[in-house]
Amino acid sequence: MENNEELKALKQENSKLKLEARLRKSLASELERQKSLVQEAKVEADAQRDKLQKASEQLSKYLSPQICEKIFSGAEFSAKSARKKLTIFFSDIVGFTTLSEQMEAEDLSNFLNFYLTNMCDIALKYGGTIDKFIGDSVMVFFGDPDTKGAKEDATACCQMAIEMLNFLENNQQHFQDTYNFPEKLEIRAGIHNGLCNVGNFGSAQRLDYTAIGRAVNVTSRLEQAAPKNSILISSTVRNLVKNKFETSSPIEVKAKGIDKPIAGYVLTRQGSLNAKVIKELDGLKLEYDPKKIDKNKLLEIIGKLEN
Repeated sequence: MENNEELKALKQENSKLKLEARLRKSLASELERQKSLVQEAKVEADAQRDKLQKASEQLSKYLSPQICEKIFSGAEFSAKSARKKLTIFFSDIVGFTTLSEQMEAEDLSNFLNFYLTNMCDIALKYGGTIDKFIGDSVMVFFGDPDTKGAKEDATACCQMAIEMLNFLENNQQHFQDTYNFPEKLEIRAGIHNGLCNVGNFGSAQRLDYTAIGRAVNVTSRLEQAAPKNSILISSTVRNLVKNKFETSSPIEVKAKGIDKPIAGYVLTRQGSLNAKVIKELDGLKLEYDPKKIDKNKLLEIIGKLEN
């Protein structure tokens, strides 16, 4: 009787052990399956992230980085605009139509890509929003979607324009050697500050982020009237940057579609006002520009005053 009870207990224990073994095997199998699913999900997520990154990189070639950031941040876009004060920049290459007819198609394409890439790099360096290219023409504005204030935006725009001119001056030989450019490359540029309608314009299927209005037209007219290799700014911009840049005497610009003549000023260079050094001692105030007078000459003048 006791043997039967022991046998029965052993069978129950054996059944229990077998069940536990099956459960452990089943659990291990399920864990492996779940692990495999997690790994597959990770691979899929990585692939989607790479795909999204590539899409972002491609999209950034068609839109300004500021706009791309808004799109990928989840900001809602609609066909709406706002009234804002912008500093607007236009530039184009002097006589480009004639020059392009003298160049091979491949040289022309490679040159434009090189030229516009560098113009974009300079614009982005100073925080400009690249609006559009129209052939060789470039339109950039400051003040939307981000702004540092009217004076700072206008200053950044002028600094950008000067660096663009410097870039061209420093690469003339490269243009001729690499792209068989037939003659010296020259551009003209215009800068104006004024109220614009800026935002998304278009349809439900396609939107264009841009600025429109009289201020844009004035900027275009200033650019067309600018002398070769120069930047023509409006009186509004001049008033915003007058403590930082030097300009020419006013030039009257009669522009088609603008009711009154526009006062334009050629932007010459960053002003010496910021470069001046002022020293004050008891009974003496000394103001000088270290760019125009060296230390030895300054000491000589002071020595003459003492005598």
